[in-house]
Amino acid sequence: MKRREALARAWAGVGIVAGGSALALPAHAVGRPATARSMVVEAVQMPAWTEKDGKRFPLGAGDSVTTAGTIETGMAAGLVLRMPEGSLVRLGEKTQLQVLKFEVTDTEGQIAMRSDIKLLEGFFRFATSSVAKVLGQREVTVGLRTATIGIRGTDFWSMTDEKHDAACLFEGKVDLQTRDQGGLTLDKPTAFWARFFDQPVKAVGNATPDELQKFLKSTEVQPGQGVAVVGGRWRVVAATLSSGASAGILQRSLRDAGYPALLKTKTLSGKEMHEVRINDLGTRDDAAAILKKIEGMDGVKGRVALSA
Repeated sequence: MKRREALARAWAGVGIVAGGSALALPAHAVGRPATARSMVVEAVQMPAWTEKDGKRFPLGAGDSVTTAGTIETGMAAGLVLRMPEGSLVRLGEKTQLQVLKFEVTDTEGQIAMRSDIKLLEGFFRFATSSVAKVLGQREVTVGLRTATIGIRGTDFWSMTDEKHDAACLFEGKVDLQTRDQGGLTLDKPTAFWARFFDQPVKAVGNATPDELQKFLKSTEVQPGQGVAVVGGRWRVVAATLSSGASAGILQRSLRDAGYPALLKTKTLSGKEMHEVRINDLGTRDDAAAILKKIEGMDGVKGRVALSA
């Protein structure tokens, strides 16, 4: 009984409900419909990129991500991606996710999604809300180094690095096809599997409250730490320059670094000026955090402001 109460406190402490999150996205973000046949960035704690056909692009709130691409987050970064039928994918810092297949069909409002993705490095969480369970059908597989996880509709966490693979179930059920232990099933909350590559295999166990806190924190974007959301009202003005060429160079540098910088040309005191800006930051603190991250880059002489 004491262990059960401790687990309940741990779940409450991180805001766990069915398909829930410790991050409360703004109402305009949560209610925003996903773009058809793609994943949409609901929130991004910059820097983050997507790479396709050898080209790398920064990810911003509202951007779409489809197949044959790799998604990557930087240090102290994270992503929240919404699937077409409403499920959420969360990625933690220093994570690489490869989208191998992404197929969506819509029959009279019933959305069916089939996706194969591979977690190359880092932290991953998949959560299906009660609404998504009703409106959609999903067949998603997540590949790790030594296992493949099959999802139908659930809430679970996984990770991989050079030392081990791991997975933990929060709600529902997942099937694991493992390289060294054959088929395994996680079907009870807190069920936990780990495969340390330099150790003998271990049976499925249960995560402790402290482990649950750690797992969940690893995929949550941190409000006030540089988070952009759809409709965010704050921006960073990295610099305001009289030279369009110089502004373009700074914009490209920021975009290469994982910040979706844009150019805005305006007239000030009769003179054309070029503003290099990063939009959609959720709060003033988020904008200030981005400015702090980029202030050491050449050409940045910035400030934060409400979006015009």
